[in-house]
Amino acid sequence: MEQLKQRLAEFFWFTLAILFLIESWIWDHVKEWLRQLERLLGLERFESWLKARVEPLSPQMTLALFAIPMIGVLPFKLAAVALLGQGHVVTGIIFIFLVKSLTLGVEAFLFDICRDKLLQMAWFARLYSIVLDIRAWATLMVKPFKLQALTAWNRIRDQAQTLMVRDGGELKRRIARLRDAVRQRPRG
Repeated sequence: MEQLKQRLAEFFWFTLAILFLIESWIWDHVKEWLRQLERLLGLERFESWLKARVEPLSPQMTLALFAIPMIGVLPFKLAAVALLGQGHVVTGIIFIFLVKSLTLGVEAFLFDICRDKLLQMAWFARLYSIVLDIRAWATLMVKPFKLQALTAWNRIRDQAQTLMVRDGGELKRRIARLRDAVRQRPRG
């Protein structure tokens, strides 16, 4: 029983680490996609304009600006929950993922602009440090699994390549033998 509890605890913390890393990945990548969109639309000046607006703000007002997207998406999250409640599970989940991704991207974009101001608040600096520590912990927690998965993937890839090119087409010979076996089977 104690071993089961230990396994469940390990699974719980591993799952939590994976979820945190997924959030981190979304944070990092959607932010970059938004920057690419900004360049594509010719809005590069928007970031410098926003930085100029943030500069005179107090850290507390900067926090309010930083929080606006989280509050602004609340109606969309409620709409997603309503979709789920009406039985539109796939649509609701997709909607939640899109809203979450966009919110994280906008938050990451704003955080880059607001970081220095936000870190002037001691409690925020401590919270930021804790988040960075959690990210490092999650990375270490998942690293052995990631290495195992990469090793397995490389083994599968190598075996597939071997089948494709070994001995002048081992895969072709196996397919031909299978085809011959099917042709020789009595039809009934």
